[in-house]
Amino acid sequence: MHWRARIATVDGVPRGAGVLVDGARLITCAHVVDGLTEVSVTLPGVAEALPAAVAWTGDWRCLGDRGDVAVVELGEPAGVPPCAFAPLDLLRPREGQGTRELRALGFPFGHEKDGTHVTLRTSADRLLGQEWLEIDVEQAHLQRLGEGFSGAAVYDPGSRLVVGIVTDALLDGDQEGYIGRMLPLDTIRRHWEALDDLLPLDWLPDMPRRELRALFDGVRLDPGTLELTVRRAFPTFRRPLPAFRSAWHAIRYVGEELTGEERLSRLLRELGRTGAAGVDAGPWLRRWMPERYDEAAHAGPAARPAAPPTGSVVFRAQSMTRGGAIDLSVSTVVDGVPVGRAGPVRVRRQQLRTKTEALLAEQIGGVHGVDWMLEFVVPEGLMSEPFEEWQIREPGAARPRPMRTVPVVVRHLDRLEPLLASHLAGRRWATVRARGETRPRRVECGLPYGYEEFHDWLDADDQLCALAYAATPAPDWLSAALDTGVPIMLWRRRDCGVGNGEGNAEGNHAHCAPEKFLDRITEAVASLDPARLPHEVMRLRKEARSPDKGDAEHCGHRLTLFWDGAEGRADPPLAAGAAHITGTQSTSTGSGSGSG
Repeated sequence: MHWRARIATVDGVPRGAGVLVDGARLITCAHVVDGLTEVSVTLPGVAEALPAAVAWTGDWRCLGDRGDVAVVELGEPAGVPPCAFAPLDLLRPREGQGTRELRALGFPFGHEKDGTHVTLRTSADRLLGQEWLEIDVEQAHLQRLGEGFSGAAVYDPGSRLVVGIVTDALLDGDQEGYIGRMLPLDTIRRHWEALDDLLPLDWLPDMPRRELRALFDGVRLDPGTLELTVRRAFPTFRRPLPAFRSAWHAIRYVGEELTGEERLSRLLRELGRTGAAGVDAGPWLRRWMPERYDEAAHAGPAARPAAPPTGSVVFRAQSMTRGGAIDLSVSTVVDGVPVGRAGPVRVRRQQLRTKTEALLAEQIGGVHGVDWMLEFVVPEGLMSEPFEEWQIREPGAARPRPMRTVPVVVRHLDRLEPLLASHLAGRRWATVRARGETRPRRVECGLPYGYEEFHDWLDADDQLCALAYAATPAPDWLSAALDTGVPIMLWRRRDCGVGNGEGNAEGNHAHCAPEKFLDRITEAVASLDPARLPHEVMRLRKEARSPDKGDAEHCGHRLTLFWDGAEGRADPPLAAGAAHITGTQSTSTGSGSGSG
């Protein structure tokens, strides 16, 4: 067991312990080598004061930080066998067994030369903060944890297999030296991925696994892109995925957690299609998996440029009959692949904004690096909520930003049902998509129509696919438009103030909604492809707020966009991505858009 080491400064001042993991490299705690670039390594009874350099440190910066791992590299190989690592499940609790007895050799005060042993106990269920395992020392043992044990290998005394390293201990109070923490192998490899080259992993033989990890070494993609890539490769896999930190993390996860002989080749093919990794895995596949290699499928990204991914975060709010409650759920979909889901949760009307913002904060990681939009699938009574003025509270961001900074659309809850109105909406949507222009019909406040007249007007014109209201549509008008399947509506959230649009033509409507609004909004979107409408409305909303381009009457103020093709799509939170939109659109829960 010559792999147990003492780490000291170049002047010989002890700093802690370490463990030799291959011929020339040791792992220890980052705080042991904090502030040092050169150290001295001693293997007690074998070699003294070997010169070494600090080759790598984790994210640790101060007490309590995660990533308390460092790699120290000797100037020359030590000439002794390195440690052997235990299987990752060695510490898993098993029926009829208590916590496992383990050992560590540290170098506390008085034992700096040869070290001293401490006997520990822990098991995998004693995880703290998804980072450490809690360890304890039985009070019957004379030796306790203390300064000098940091970085010491924790090993099984029977098999002598290493399971992790000691990081810290409670050094005051009644529990002084009896309670501490260690980093298990699964945590260490999360920070230092090269450890996977040394672990006994059975999902791929050692040599091809090391070559594959080296191929993707240092390839960092945002978690959203990596999750989308895995979902594309395995569209039927429905379990939640971790936040992948690197391409290798995703590859390792697929190798260890999924089944099927083609799982690696499928993922590597999908990584190649994204082009984001910038790595050609073809030569590796030809060498190690020739029976799985398909030259056409694994062609480089330059030969097959990929379209940028698009996505939607879809909120569904359903009013309940009891107490005015609302059931709220959310689904995140990227390129037709579900990547996140939450709810339903029951909220009161006044809680809707707060809970929506909280759910979005949890889902937004799934659309990082993606051209995405927000969709609110709601009943009629919620369609004029100022959704675009609500906040995106992104974790880690210095301050929230309004939802209007992304495309925001409203959809109708009933369109998710196989009703006649849904069928009519699909037909009108196909019409407007085929002509490639929105062409909204102006709806003045003073029209002398009630529900029947408004319904008959729309029902008689199959080419009428978009409406622009001068003010918030009267309830009868909105109901009639929804019942006849109108897929696109725009309005400024502003009460008419004179009459209610239900056949009452009396009063002067000249000032209730300036004509300039209808002029501007119809001019802005008339010739626009309806698939681009969410982005154009987003632009108008932003422009309206600009001190340079906006004014009080800008058509982007308080602008609601109802945008719902309803081409037989399933309920997004329950079966997101089930529908494939036609034409030039991408697959999405979006109401017929490649606009994301």
